[in-house]
Amino acid sequence: MFEFDIFREEVLKDYNSKKDHNLLASKLEAPSPANLRNYALQLYHLGLSSDDTAIFQAYFNATNKYEDLEKAIKKFDLGKLKSIQNFLTGATKLPDEEIVKLVAVLINFKPRPFQEWRENWKKENATPAVDENSALPLHEPLKVADHAALNQSTNTAIKINSSPRNIAIGTSILLALGTMTFVGVNQLKSDGCMYWNGENYVAIDCQSKMENIELLLVNEDDLKNFRKITRTDTLTEKQVNKVWYSKIDEQVEFFTQSGNHPVERERILKPATWYMIKKYRNSQVEKE
Repeated sequence: MFEFDIFREEVLKDYNSKKDHNLLASKLEAPSPANLRNYALQLYHLGLSSDDTAIFQAYFNATNKYEDLEKAIKKFDLGKLKSIQNFLTGATKLPDEEIVKLVAVLINFKPRPFQEWRENWKKENATPAVDENSALPLHEPLKVADHAALNQSTNTAIKINSSPRNIAIGTSILLALGTMTFVGVNQLKSDGCMYWNGENYVAIDCQSKMENIELLLVNEDDLKNFRKITRTDTLTEKQVNKVWYSKIDEQVEFFTQSGNHPVERERILKPATWYMIKKYRNSQVEKE
């Protein structure tokens, strides 16, 4: 799908969302050609940015027939505005680019114009380069085999020859096994384990047997500070690059710390841009 196709879909999605939540001007809720022209004139009187003015000029006065943009809007053929109405009502699926750009101004779609949206879209969908040889997951899952190794008796029988040299070697091996087991067991007892409960990490005894959870060696920092942000509607511009997000199967989640996704741990969280916060901060609230 080309970038402008995505832009067109997002503009229309924004229009329908604002319409469903009563966030549109009345003239846009009933987008007749006359209402569209009158609303465009209203926006012109309120003042347009240079980018928005250029879009108005390209649509309403493309041939520079009028010296004054206001006059061009007033004199604009209402029949030509039918194409905008058809786009907003779904009667037209592939309108001209100038129509989509104009609608973005009329409904106050952000970011705009298209060039700015494209830059944000590229940043959002950029895949960070990761050196697979150096990138390690933050937590190494505790496997069942680890439990078995740590619980293995240090009294394992080892067949050795009775020569003094082999006895010394055998003794060294037993001591090494005993030390490794002692260190491993004591690390689990002192550090413990943790698991993800959907919103945060919870400390748990490493010997606990719970179904459908994955035990991780405890990380004190994540245990105290790593949280999924459930009230995303409270996020503001102040949280830019201070919260992190993941986007998996079109579902966006925000978290309080950087690192790996707590479930899809091969996914690395990205710092949230203002564009991402604005676009997705209300998605969780709407689902509730």
